[in-house]
Amino acid sequence: MELISGALRLDFREFCVGMYKRQIDDIFQMADIQPGTISPNRQQNLSGERRTRVEEYYASLDWTVLEDVQKFLKVLELVLSQSYVPEDSKNFIRELCSTEGLIVEKNSVLLPERNPKIVDLFAKQFPVGLPFGVNKPDFSITAKSGSQSLMFELKTGMGIIWQNVYPNFDFETFQAASGISSDTNSALKKALVAMNQTENEKYFFIEYARLFKMADKFVPMLIPQAWIQWHSLTKRALRASKRTLADELYRVDFVAFWQNQRYAILIDDISHYGVKEGQRWIADEETYSKRLQEDRSLQAEGWRIFRVSNWEIRQKKTREILADLQLFLGF
Repeated sequence: MELISGALRLDFREFCVGMYKRQIDDIFQMADIQPGTISPNRQQNLSGERRTRVEEYYASLDWTVLEDVQKFLKVLELVLSQSYVPEDSKNFIRELCSTEGLIVEKNSVLLPERNPKIVDLFAKQFPVGLPFGVNKPDFSITAKSGSQSLMFELKTGMGIIWQNVYPNFDFETFQAASGISSDTNSALKKALVAMNQTENEKYFFIEYARLFKMADKFVPMLIPQAWIQWHSLTKRALRASKRTLADELYRVDFVAFWQNQRYAILIDDISHYGVKEGQRWIADEETYSKRLQEDRSLQAEGWRIFRVSNWEIRQKKTREILADLQLFLGF
């Protein structure tokens, strides 16, 4: 298992974009890391000399090997110790490390002690399962053995994930839980595609599955239209009663579970940051602020957020986005 997530590596790479190339070389080479060779597939999705340079150093590291990871931690420590790095930038790095679960003591960055015993974290996070699909799930409360039992109920066009999710949830695990083999999974694949709400989401899902061979390889499975929260009332009814739950995000475009982390992937159309006036869309600060609030709320609950816009997909940037997503998820 990789000891440093793709999310931290991606965030640190983008942080390095603000440095001089000479400074990037210095911090990596002082940590005894030399440039490696980037794969052609990865190379074509990179832009900028600094991003490329960081990826070259990354290419020489094996993120499952403790010795290599210790070298990367040394890179982080060197950034924290440099006088030319502003204090707010150092605090940004410290926050990234803390979110990762690393131990930060002044300018030192350490790996936590790792317990090989895996706790059923999914059951703790989703005690009645995680429903997914466009339609709102049905919920039941039954009396049994002197107490109440809560559960989501299956219906057409939706699925429920119950268990065996962490540390990694791939398509093979999902189809096995569904009682389906690789020889009879064509209907399951079609059902997953149909669960996507918009054409752009469907295209993104299909391209991800095709590029990374999701049905055949050990890679994160994208779960479409996941109901991470739920309320029996409609949003309109909640707004009419002026409840704060009306502004909560109930359903996420995609979720993934990988390396004991949970990820929310969102694809935003123009209504996520603008309002329509006549035939035109106008940028709206209040609408955009709601998206920021959603991100903060999700992050506070332990989700890692990856946002994409419909505009990016229409501009044929999907391959570049998927390359970043691969690094973000860490596979």
